[in-house]
Amino acid sequence: MKRILILLFLCLLQQMAVAQWSVGVRGGANTTSISRSHADRVDETYSSLCGYNFGIDGRYSINPWLSVHADLSLMQRNHRLQRNLNYISPVYTNHHNTYLTLPVMADFSFGGSKLKGHLLLGGYCGYWMGQRVSGTTYVMSDYYVFFVDFNERRDFTREDRRFDAGLSGGVALSYALPNNIVLSLDALYYYDLLSHHKGYPNLQDYRYLNTLSVTFGISYQFTQKEQQ
Repeated sequence: MKRILILLFLCLLQQMAVAQWSVGVRGGANTTSISRSHADRVDETYSSLCGYNFGIDGRYSINPWLSVHADLSLMQRNHRLQRNLNYISPVYTNHHNTYLTLPVMADFSFGGSKLKGHLLLGGYCGYWMGQRVSGTTYVMSDYYVFFVDFNERRDFTREDRRFDAGLSGGVALSYALPNNIVLSLDALYYYDLLSHHKGYPNLQDYRYLNTLSVTFGISYQFTQKEQQ
């Protein structure tokens, strides 16, 4: 048993010795939907909105087919609330949420020396940095309903949960260029496991965001000689 453990440890050291690092930048667009219990709010409809995300990424290659991929990015996770009663149908609110997000995923690759496909599986954590709300609201008088546009920053309350965590995964393509430059195209899905709303004492009003992101990246892969 001891010999087996020593052999496994030596194999691990050998794999780490040939491991390679790569770092780069990444940017793209996404679309986010919200999962929320209606709780008899028959006049509300939720829909997806587009956003952007950009940041830096790093990859630690353990062997030719397995890597660890991390991506620190600034991500918009936006959605819309539409009021759908007849007399207030023009009323809606766009929620523009900004998150700092860090997914860490196992990267299983396959293909040739230049063009490769990737399967990414893992999880992420994040921090809700800010929110703006925009849209149209209404003001009622004795005889009329007035519609007013708004666009303002929303302050956080005690009901907000700013720490975020969930599952992430997706697929990617990468293409190796000369001089250790690698181009990549990723499609990732982020699935919240934590509600960004803690809920009220008598109403469990949980809200989860789900984001599909497509990004383009360019990175530099360090050679073993450069790492020594």
